[in-house]
Amino acid sequence: MEGVVEICWFCPSGRAEDRFENCIAFTSLHGNGEMHEKQVKFLLEVSSVTILLLSTSDIEKMKSSILPEFFKSLKPLICLFENVENIVDEKCDPHKVKIGIKNLNKVELADKITATLKKLLKDSTSPCSLNNCANIARKYEFIIDEDQRDCQEAGKKADIIMDLLGKVKLSQRKEKLLPLQGQLWYDWCKKDKEFYQMRKKGNRSIEQYKNEIEKEKQKIRCEQYHKVIDLNNLMNSLLDGLQSHPETHMELYFLQRLSMFMEQLSKKDLETLHQRHSFLLAQVQTEKQKQSKTDSLRLWEAELADVSKEISDSTLGIEHFLREVGQIYEALEEASSQTNTLFLSLPQMAADLMVSGAPIELMDGDASYVPLKWVAAVFDKVSEKLGEKRVFVLSVLGLQGSGKSTLLNAMFGLQFSLSAGRCTRGAYMQLLKVEEMLREQLGFDFVLVVDSEGLKVPQLINEAQVKKNELATFVIGLGNLTLINVFGKNLSEMQDILQIAVHAFLRMKQLTISPRCLFVHQNIEEVIDTNQNMARRRWLQEKLDGMALAASRYEQCSDVCQFNDIIKFDVKTHIHYFACLWEGYPPMAPPNPSYSQNVQELKSRILNLAKEESRGNILKLSELKVRIRDLWKTLMNENFIFRFRNTKEVMVMNKLETLYNSWTWELRSHVLELQKQLTNQIQNGEVEEIKRSSVEKQVVEKHETIKQKFEKYFREDTDRDILAQWKGKFENNLKTLKEELIVELMKKCEVMTSGKKIQDLWNEQKVKFEHMFLEKIRGMVVSSKSMELDDKELRDVFNKIWSENISILLPPLSPSVEDPDIEIDLENILLEHFKQHPNIVNKIRYRKTKKAFSINYSKHVFTSQKSQAYGSPVEEFEKDILKRTTQIMNVVKEIMHMREQRNEGYSSSYFHEILQMIQTETEAASQGITYLLTNRYKLELALELFQQAANSFKKMCTAFKMANNPVLYLESKKEESFTNFKLSYKHCQSID
Repeated sequence: MEGVVEICWFCPSGRAEDRFENCIAFTSLHGNGEMHEKQVKFLLEVSSVTILLLSTSDIEKMKSSILPEFFKSLKPLICLFENVENIVDEKCDPHKVKIGIKNLNKVELADKITATLKKLLKDSTSPCSLNNCANIARKYEFIIDEDQRDCQEAGKKADIIMDLLGKVKLSQRKEKLLPLQGQLWYDWCKKDKEFYQMRKKGNRSIEQYKNEIEKEKQKIRCEQYHKVIDLNNLMNSLLDGLQSHPETHMELYFLQRLSMFMEQLSKKDLETLHQRHSFLLAQVQTEKQKQSKTDSLRLWEAELADVSKEISDSTLGIEHFLREVGQIYEALEEASSQTNTLFLSLPQMAADLMVSGAPIELMDGDASYVPLKWVAAVFDKVSEKLGEKRVFVLSVLGLQGSGKSTLLNAMFGLQFSLSAGRCTRGAYMQLLKVEEMLREQLGFDFVLVVDSEGLKVPQLINEAQVKKNELATFVIGLGNLTLINVFGKNLSEMQDILQIAVHAFLRMKQLTISPRCLFVHQNIEEVIDTNQNMARRRWLQEKLDGMALAASRYEQCSDVCQFNDIIKFDVKTHIHYFACLWEGYPPMAPPNPSYSQNVQELKSRILNLAKEESRGNILKLSELKVRIRDLWKTLMNENFIFRFRNTKEVMVMNKLETLYNSWTWELRSHVLELQKQLTNQIQNGEVEEIKRSSVEKQVVEKHETIKQKFEKYFREDTDRDILAQWKGKFENNLKTLKEELIVELMKKCEVMTSGKKIQDLWNEQKVKFEHMFLEKIRGMVVSSKSMELDDKELRDVFNKIWSENISILLPPLSPSVEDPDIEIDLENILLEHFKQHPNIVNKIRYRKTKKAFSINYSKHVFTSQKSQAYGSPVEEFEKDILKRTTQIMNVVKEIMHMREQRNEGYSSSYFHEILQMIQTETEAASQGITYLLTNRYKLELALELFQQAANSFKKMCTAFKMANNPVLYLESKKEESFTNFKLSYKHCQSID
């Protein structure tokens, strides 16, 4: 340490007791100043005030050493003499102060130096800038980083990029210079999510829709690929700067320089935009609190959206450049350009950066997506470089501004961004090497730290809610240990997020993950009182256990009764309390020494927990790559739970869905009964035409009755405040259903009345046709006495007569009805009714490959822990389930047979009838909370019954069409008429 100069900063807190009013940099030279003349002279030039610590003997040396230079200098000087009590200087210079410090205690010494410094600093010249310091250092031949060849080359490369950026308007830089990660990438992400979730399937089969999406995704990649072929100058320069230099790490200099320049380039504009955003957000919130629906609110909201977009477009950092590199790779990979040298080099660049300790984006926060192919390629290159090393994954999760990135940076010396801006989002990973001596003890070679964006997002809407829940679940699921960072005592927001994560983990049973969490309460001193401390911890335990139990009941997981069953947690050791980072009020407050001590204690605890982690849970790099892929794909298949804020919302929605299904079935069954009545009237000839007004009146009356129940529920239910957000959607759905049922019934009635008319007309004209055929036959027999006509000749004659005369029976216009696609109806109804079921799309997609339905008690019966101990014998319940299941299947067959006999045609309501029957019977079978038939039972039974019913419905469609389509009906009578024609001909032949 001899000759080393250290620097530290004093930052005032803004309080009266601050020693100094402004920030001051203090430097300290280690060792004897006489031995390090260059450093002394350098410090003399750069300092506003110099303090020398001298002994008595040093006074004698003053004339023969460098000390006289300090006294000759115009800059203020303080000399501290350690062996002297009082010094009398007859030649007193107010800027050259001598202080004897013998017998002074620390407080007295500090006060004396502080008072002197304050006085001297008032008269000192302007402070020395870093650039001036560098120039002075060069004079004394010190080595300057920026003067090194590699650093200068990196600087030149960064300057090229900055020149290119400077030529484009701030808000247009991403769009014009980084085109692959813009709208094209967002569109691709939406398509990929839709590939798994099928929310906009419409009247297409799952297979057809998936094929369409794949083609659209390929089209987007193709557009990206064409942009890659014509790569712009900025990206070419960037890729040149990212070329690895193992000996000098020039690429790290390049990124650091570029990052610094870019921040300076956009800082002022972004500050203005953020101020405008804060103002607009406050205006919108004020208007909403007034429950205002005026034009001013819409104008504020529109301007807020514009400013938010401009902030997003204007925020540009290193992560965006590396994101573009990832998109270049994925576009080339999709285009099968695996031999392309650029394609091969990109993952290596990112892997080199990652191994060097640079943060790499894992989840793109702007698109809320994990680019799996790019991440996998980077991990492959890291594995090649390091070998199959074991990695302990440490994740951190917290609200925006809770200090999680600061915590990680302080704990491990990382470089995660500390910005609270909304535009830097997602999840980042940084690889840390474990020291050789600790590897065997800990059982892993590296720590992968995963930092995530702050979860509290302004203007939280449903889409943002989904993204927040996806991110939290992904981060917790990926980590061997997750730090849940909470600022203060308020757990409500984090508790909501944890509840949804718990639901998600219960639904992801195919993944063998065992997450563990550790709560960090920042800005709270640990309570010394043991009773109070334990009460606080016990309260948290009860909260966590309560939410886990509620989630497990909803998800029907009988083996869960506490939070620890899902996410490993020990209330005694997994809670840490942190002192505030600052002493005083930022931005001028100094750091709190207790914070660093807390960080060190937490780090020790993390390492102890890592040591306890099972070897099987700590993955190798290649296994971690697979874990990321499987976890993300499982999250993409989750189409339900992430839409909600907490378990309470999930359960309120579940109750609403159940009631809504009963209301819609009430309306559907009413229309089916009306259909039955009208069918009888039409078939019995009681009516020739069904008026829409008559049908509409009866359906609307029923709809109004149901709507009154609907309004009452939303008005009087205890959870009406939560329900309010969904009222409009369900109200519109009910109205749309009413209209669809009326249209469907009217079309069916039109078809049946048209069919009845043709049937009656045929019955009237049948005798005339037979007489016509008989006259023709007699003429044929007379004219061809010598020869008998064979069947083919007879059919030709018959066809000619039929074609010439049948047109008089066909109406000029007949109702055109498209054939219903029963398989698509089946898929859509199941997707909607069982949308809360995990992996529902694949369950429906592969329904035909499943074995025949059979009861599996472990999967189809939910038994609570309590009822397992005290409940009634399960054998009785099993017999009842088997009996009811057989009964449901038999009743469905009887109903299908009955509907075939009535020949009323097909209606999608028939599928809903089966669902209602399953729901009614399962509710009757379930015995309180002791035994419940699970949602899986309902789904698998519905899949079986729907497939059987679909075959029956197809037959019903064909029969209804044959009976009511004039052309098909007459075509069906044609063969019967030909048979009679042939028999009449043979009879006449035999008479002759």
